[in-house]
Amino acid sequence: MNTEATLNQNNTTPADQKQTMAAIISETLFLANLLLIPVIPFLILFSMYQKHKHNPDSLAFNHIRQNFIASIWAGIFIVCVAGTFYFLSDISEAATWTIIITYMTCVHSVFVMYGIYGLSKAMGGYKVKFPLIGKS
Repeated sequence: MNTEATLNQNNTTPADQKQTMAAIISETLFLANLLLIPVIPFLILFSMYQKHKHNPDSLAFNHIRQNFIASIWAGIFIVCVAGTFYFLSDISEAATWTIIITYMTCVHSVFVMYGIYGLSKAMGGYKVKFPLIGKS
């Protein structure tokens, strides 16, 4: 099957496919930052943000922006709040660890669900808006 037939069948242009692919990659980087290795995917996401910020209405920038800001919020919630519990509580108490583990599990799960939701939107070629992050 040739490329023109595929494009006409899907009603997408190569530019739309590039935007969709960049959106999918940004969502994948967000999930990798949360689930696999922190920091490295965030730095790649930051470089994508810098590359695509000249076109703020694009599908790619919408996903990249949402993921970049969500990554910052995830870092703040996970590191700062859990760190505060750790340093201001008696770490030998079981209740302290129960609170930290429960908090980390709940907050982390919410961000992972945002990432899965965003990935499904990116795969469909739709823009996404995570709650509390801003404009879509």
